[in-house]
Amino acid sequence: MIWRAPRFSHPATGWLALLMILAGVVLRIQDVGYPFYFGFDEEQMVTAARQFLIGVPDTGECCHPPLSKVMMSASILVFGDNPVAWRFPSLLLGIQSIVLVFLIARALFNDPRAGWLAAAFLAADGFAIAFSRDAFPEGMMTCFVLWSMLAAVTARGWAGVLTCAVLVGLSGSIKWSGFQVGLPACFAILILRRVPWYSIAAFAVVPLVHLGVWMIGLQLIGHPSDPMSVWEEIRARQSRHLGFVRFSNPLESSWYTWLYLYHPIVLKTAYLGERIRVASSVSNPLLFAASDLCLLGLPIVGTAAAISARVRLRCREWFDVDDRKAFAILGVSWMSMMLLWFSGRISSYWYHYLTPYGFAVILTAGVVARLDRRHGKSVMLFIALALVVLAYFAPVWAELPISVSEAHRRLIFKLWR
Repeated sequence: MIWRAPRFSHPATGWLALLMILAGVVLRIQDVGYPFYFGFDEEQMVTAARQFLIGVPDTGECCHPPLSKVMMSASILVFGDNPVAWRFPSLLLGIQSIVLVFLIARALFNDPRAGWLAAAFLAADGFAIAFSRDAFPEGMMTCFVLWSMLAAVTARGWAGVLTCAVLVGLSGSIKWSGFQVGLPACFAILILRRVPWYSIAAFAVVPLVHLGVWMIGLQLIGHPSDPMSVWEEIRARQSRHLGFVRFSNPLESSWYTWLYLYHPIVLKTAYLGERIRVASSVSNPLLFAASDLCLLGLPIVGTAAAISARVRLRCREWFDVDDRKAFAILGVSWMSMMLLWFSGRISSYWYHYLTPYGFAVILTAGVVARLDRRHGKSVMLFIALALVVLAYFAPVWAELPISVSEAHRRLIFKLWR
């Protein structure tokens, strides 16, 4: 039996999507242990993971909850204390995220094409590639957030809702901002109406899951682990974390600048004579622009449809009920994961947009999948161009040796370097 590419209106589109996915996975895996020293914020995470592993008191420099550090400790235990072990959890969960956006998009839009496009878009994006190769918790949290939403949109009973709630608790046990996924998860469960509305009572287990993770983590580092001790530890770390707010950091960027790629962060830099190896978290500009258009289009088209019967009729011709529900869920998901940063009172960085961007990618995939029905050739050309952009930026996403001038040609703005 001959294996076939996913079916799209144009025969080449499926093969191009598969090539994007394959290239994205290879770029994540290749030479992930390089460089042999710490990259962006890796030292804090690795130091904390070592403390969890040997059972000594945590210095508290990494204020996040324990789950990501415990996972990294397990990786060090298996692979040894080396860069591959430090980055393996991020790599594993980063590749999982490609599968998860496929499953979420396919389920929400009831269309395998949307799933394949979502997987291809995330695989081919340097934002996700870079954070799959760095020992940093943001990519790990993004994966658990996506797991939470997959459980929410596929729940068919109490067990599914309870699974979703447990995953929300685990998301918040990597970084507290992960708890924000609870809102879109509940919204998805309610709007899809596949389980009784009162089943969201299962979300009462979220704080219990978080408590359990903290108790295990504190036991590993020799701290008191009873519930009151956990509460005191959380309060102390929260105060220390919020204490960072007023410090000036040149890498900071306001949330509204994320929408136009103002200040993506370079995670690693290594010089090899006249050549350089760079891991930039700049996104695929073409896919990023498409996601911005889709995000902007949601409220504009929604408002126009509410006002104009003609627009409303046209929307119903293009998008069925499942599509409209999917757009609502993804819009709420993006907005919910952005809420913490809207106030401007907490230090914000480019990497905080990684999780919301995952939902923007799924939204974009759903729109492009619908366009494929009527404009197959145009969609094929768009995917081909995205693949070209991937090939062009790959060296500065995955630390491939390149001359300094060529690196600067790709990272054209000063704040991108």
